[in-house]
Amino acid sequence: MKMKSLITTLFLLLAMTCNVMAGEIASSKNYGVLETNGPFTIIITGNGVIGRDGPGGYDTGVRFYKGQRLTCYGLEQGWYKVKYGNGVRWVSSSYAKPAGSSSSSSYSSGYYVVFTGDRVIGRLSPAGTATRYRFYRGQRVPYLGQQGSWYKVSYNGKVLWVSSAYSYVQ
Repeated sequence: MKMKSLITTLFLLLAMTCNVMAGEIASSKNYGVLETNGPFTIIITGNGVIGRDGPGGYDTGVRFYKGQRLTCYGLEQGWYKVKYGNGVRWVSSSYAKPAGSSSSSSYSSGYYVVFTGDRVIGRLSPAGTATRYRFYRGQRVPYLGQQGSWYKVSYNGKVLWVSSAYSYVQ
């Protein structure tokens, strides 16, 4: 009986330790940011764009305005990580674009989309019909523009769309 009590106590201690560790991890604000190979510049495309405390997080009271240029250090799930003032803010890619990008189909100033996922689907339109084209981790293709969380890319003479959740602009 003593052994059963000891095992139960150890199990409870282990469970409490895991809960404490999970709480510390959750509160650390480490969002698993995809860091790019060096910072790049983004341009705000909307007015009064909210700077948030994490991807889709809380409003920090900071606003960014059309044409404002910011240095971006990473991208996660369609959110740019920027340093602003004494802190880090997050800006939705729906309201910003990498400097030099355009919405036209012409090649865009040497920027590329780099893939972080395997077998990322190339689509005919944002969230549209899938094609037979797949992209792999580390592969780079020319960046043509952006619509929301979708990147417009050039591949084998075709214009395709890929999700920013599995890629970033470099």
